[in-house]
Amino acid sequence: MRIDYVITGLDIGGAEFQVVALLERLVQRGHQVRLISMTPPRAFSERLASAGIPVHSLDMTSGLQLPQALWRLKTILRQSPPDILHGHMVHANIIARLARLFIPGLNVISTAHNTREGGKLRDWAYRLTNPLSHLNTTISAAATRRFTEEKVFPIHNTQTIFNGIDTEKFHANDAPTPPAKPFRWLAVGRLMEQKDYPTMLAAFGLLPDSRLLIAGQGPLLPQLQDQVSQLGLKDRVEFLGVRHDVDELYRHVDGFVLSSEWEGYGLVVAEAMASKLPVVVTDSGGPGEIVGNDGSAGLLVPIKDPQALANALAAIEAMPLASRYDMGCKAREKIQKNFSLNQIVTQWENIYTELNKNNK
Repeated sequence: MRIDYVITGLDIGGAEFQVVALLERLVQRGHQVRLISMTPPRAFSERLASAGIPVHSLDMTSGLQLPQALWRLKTILRQSPPDILHGHMVHANIIARLARLFIPGLNVISTAHNTREGGKLRDWAYRLTNPLSHLNTTISAAATRRFTEEKVFPIHNTQTIFNGIDTEKFHANDAPTPPAKPFRWLAVGRLMEQKDYPTMLAAFGLLPDSRLLIAGQGPLLPQLQDQVSQLGLKDRVEFLGVRHDVDELYRHVDGFVLSSEWEGYGLVVAEAMASKLPVVVTDSGGPGEIVGNDGSAGLLVPIKDPQALANALAAIEAMPLASRYDMGCKAREKIQKNFSLNQIVTQWENIYTELNKNNK
């Protein structure tokens, strides 16, 4: 099949990593794919080129350029029509839908990568263009409930397709290793409001000597650095910036922590679990579905509660090595069973095939 993905932009983020991983596997399975970015790519160019995946940019730098971007998209699609046009994230979903006004025969899929993709105006943009989308998907049951209960997506053509994890890339060392002293925790994600790093830092201020590594960049870095200083954590918290070796980082720490206020899925949680790390995550949507609430594959705590987060971190640190390793093994088994990348790609292939057959 000929499959085009449209994405809002190519930067370092969970949605972008997932889109690139899906495209790589689709190419390996013999499909012809293209990636169309609304804004000029800022990451992944070399990786996509090495996989033989063409990348087109609509060269948007401002929302005012939407008409020109839509015209460029229409031109690309008319020159070489795809069997499937699959949008990822709100702006790309809207422009992919609008392309059907010019090319009615397009098979359009819209994927939302978070429980909320902005404010009320974006929700209304979805509602107004819903008739132009054949299928809407989200990446967690929590997100599907939000979008359908608030009538952002119609319930009859909306479903949940989880993100996929490359369990060959994200794996653990063969044998359990004693935790470092002090215990090393890793957090991965953009430094932005959604991730609620202030709660994480406050929790670490309640622990005696644990270390925290934070991989990611974002606009809140100066504010978070100030909080680290005020809490007296400068010797215990390290900001790593953007890292392209996160799979290696997982194998060189003792545990993973996520403090998000809301999440559509929580890709890094699943990656950490596939790496056999004990995880502590907030009940912020998707992460709760990945980890579960029985405590066997990780610990779930309420959002915006530093004491509860600190208590869970301390509980993991106090575990005997065998118990901690057992939790990591159960976490990896859960990812392999429910969220492996190959399983998810097969789901998408089946969806694409069915949609293409039904709309010819």
